[in-house]
Amino acid sequence: MNKTLLTDLYQITMGAAYFDNDKDDNATFDLFIRRLPKDWGYFVAAGIEDAIDYATNLKFTDEDIDYLKKQELFSNEFLQQLKNFKFEGDIYSIKEGTPVMPNAPILRVTGKRSQGQFLETTLLNIINFQTLIASKTNRIVNAANGAKVVEFGLRRAHEEDAAMKGARAAYIAGAVATSNVKAGKEYGIPITGTHAHSFVMSFPTELDAFRAYVKTFPKNATLLIDTYNTVEGAKNAAKVAKELEKNNGKLGAVRLDSGDLTDLSQKVRKILDENGLNYVKILASNDLNEYTIDEIIKNNGKIDGYGVGTELITAKPISAVSGVYKLVEDGDGAKIKLSPGKKSLPGKKQVYRILENGFYSHDITALENENIEGIPLLEQVVKNGYRVREKPQLNEIRKYALDCIAKIPQSLKEVKVDTNYEVKISEGLENLIQETSTRYGGKHEWFILSKIFKQYSLFRRNRNWRNWTLFDISKRKKA
Repeated sequence: MNKTLLTDLYQITMGAAYFDNDKDDNATFDLFIRRLPKDWGYFVAAGIEDAIDYATNLKFTDEDIDYLKKQELFSNEFLQQLKNFKFEGDIYSIKEGTPVMPNAPILRVTGKRSQGQFLETTLLNIINFQTLIASKTNRIVNAANGAKVVEFGLRRAHEEDAAMKGARAAYIAGAVATSNVKAGKEYGIPITGTHAHSFVMSFPTELDAFRAYVKTFPKNATLLIDTYNTVEGAKNAAKVAKELEKNNGKLGAVRLDSGDLTDLSQKVRKILDENGLNYVKILASNDLNEYTIDEIIKNNGKIDGYGVGTELITAKPISAVSGVYKLVEDGDGAKIKLSPGKKSLPGKKQVYRILENGFYSHDITALENENIEGIPLLEQVVKNGYRVREKPQLNEIRKYALDCIAKIPQSLKEVKVDTNYEVKISEGLENLIQETSTRYGGKHEWFILSKIFKQYSLFRRNRNWRNWTLFDISKRKKA
């Protein structure tokens, strides 16, 4: 499906104005996320490969141009040149699945100003959403503490695209399977499921329903046991499991979908174990999230896996991540945005990750030409409009993501995070910040900020500095 017109109108009107004023020099843009939601320790960057696919396949069709012509906004000359419009520049990005911190570039685009500018809306649309779902999923996976997490979000997702891309992002971040059959087909994600309460209600008794289901699926079926009475449902499931054993079958799991999941899981585990069914797993669903899962585990719930739907696929209560796309350099040199609360870092940059004793210690955001010891996170993925490396398979992305997340300090994986990963600014970048802010009239604020960098680790929180963000120094002014 052609996504070229999946953009904001102002991307095209700016392009027309650049064309009319003969201003199409090279420019560089950074895509980054401004701030972490409450309790979050990091983001898991997702959607990168889809974003690269979009950038390298950009094309206005004749239908697109005819539609724009009908708006009576654009000259024929501008519309004519759109027939050959495509992205011909370079893109540097982090690898998809990388844990990332606020205000550090996730993706850097350099090319003709009109081309780089045009990519903004759709790149943000792709990366913001998938990063949101991947990050939320990883919080749930961390809370589950080794229990499996299955993505159950299809029926609550915001239509098909969200369901598909959400399943993809969730798998990258640690979900082991999805209930979404189309996502399984298109992405190769393992699919799994049970049956509905309506299936149980379709038979004279719950026991009849269970026997009917395992007749069709005698190997590793999962039975939903809370339609009427969960404890009685567990007893019926145990009876069916023993019948299966006599016929070389095996019940896989039972599922709880209502009530006090901690208490019920303990009672159900006892019933199963008393019947010699220690191999039968207990799965749980019912509007779960990282907080409820954490409470279940702390209270010694006996749950082996969680099916998470609404709050995973919508990232509830976080409606969106604050991803932005900003000009950082053009033919006139480094560029900086000085708007209060929305300041940006100037120049072409690289992010270096420092590894100490097997764990990530801190990052350093530096200018591209600085010599910094550490793991560089940005690598070239597009040159002159074409991919320069093969697109990785989804399982490769997932493995890389989980390997990286394993190196994140445990303090950042808690359900309620009260510390922050340290991100430092290099000396060269600090100097450029001061130089460009002076040039554009923001010397005083950046001077204060540079002093802060020297005394405090970037993003560090304590009682008095808890709500500081990288570029919001308003709280210090009031102090």
